[in-house]
Amino acid sequence: MAKNLAMAYHNLSLMLEAGVPLLRSLNTIASGETPHVKKAFLVLADGVSQGDPLAETMGKNPKLFKPLDVMLVHAAETSGSLPDLIGLLSKWHESSRRMVRKLWSGMLFPIAILTIAALVIPLPNFILGGWNVGAYLLSVLMILLLFWIPAGLILLIIFGTPQTGFARRLLDHVVLRIPMLGRAMYRLAIGRYCWVFHMLCKAGVPVTDCVEMSLSATGNAAVGDLFRPAVERVRAGDTMGRGLSSKLPVELVEMWKIGEETGTLDDVTKRLAKQNNEAAEFWFAEFARWFPRFVYVLVAIFMILSVFKGYSRIYSFSF
Repeated sequence: MAKNLAMAYHNLSLMLEAGVPLLRSLNTIASGETPHVKKAFLVLADGVSQGDPLAETMGKNPKLFKPLDVMLVHAAETSGSLPDLIGLLSKWHESSRRMVRKLWSGMLFPIAILTIAALVIPLPNFILGGWNVGAYLLSVLMILLLFWIPAGLILLIIFGTPQTGFARRLLDHVVLRIPMLGRAMYRLAIGRYCWVFHMLCKAGVPVTDCVEMSLSATGNAAVGDLFRPAVERVRAGDTMGRGLSSKLPVELVEMWKIGEETGTLDDVTKRLAKQNNEAAEFWFAEFARWFPRFVYVLVAIFMILSVFKGYSRIYSFSF
């Protein structure tokens, strides 16, 4: 879905930059997309044909168009920079999709290993126990649940926790402390803030508004809190750089101040977004590289225990 949406945004940007009217562009793109995206773009075309703003129509389809997309398109429509903004949105979604794919690519193989191990580990007891199929299947299920129940609880906490409030902030702090994955999420959140700030600047949104509007893009309340003091600084008429938390990377704070001093903050934030996204990709790759090793150690421990239990049954002593 993310790939299709990123490509649809890319094609829409190209057509708008070529001077094709918005309504015609939406209808043209819809004709070549997957059914779900096609339906959404036809709805957009219908709304635009009735004179509704594009952002307003997007807001009526929250399953496909996130609040961030709607906010940015609204800003672009107001400033008349829709083609450029749609192109930036395409890069945003493609970058997000690439990181998720890299993370999952490193986790699929160990998940398969876990499943195979769950089938293999109980085999000695199955054979020595008179080929009791019921007991074997129960053992397989218990091993799988040992891993899948914690995973399910983690997913439930992540997706079931409100997006705001104390519980979300607590969860985000915990995530940042997970080895390697925490570093990836930290850099990703910073990169997201910088990239959205850059997009808003390109859309002509005043810096005073960019500072606050970008907070919703971090995806991590703990990291968002590091940028939040800058909102008050800007409202008080000071520069944003003076309000950035000292817990942020030193190079980011210094580059931000230089961007404000030289009037090139939109370009600086683009570079900062690229640097932090690359750092996030590196740590996602490291997590994907080390996570399987952790799984293999667990599987080895289970297999060793299984061997000892098998010997204990053969030689009639308990382990």
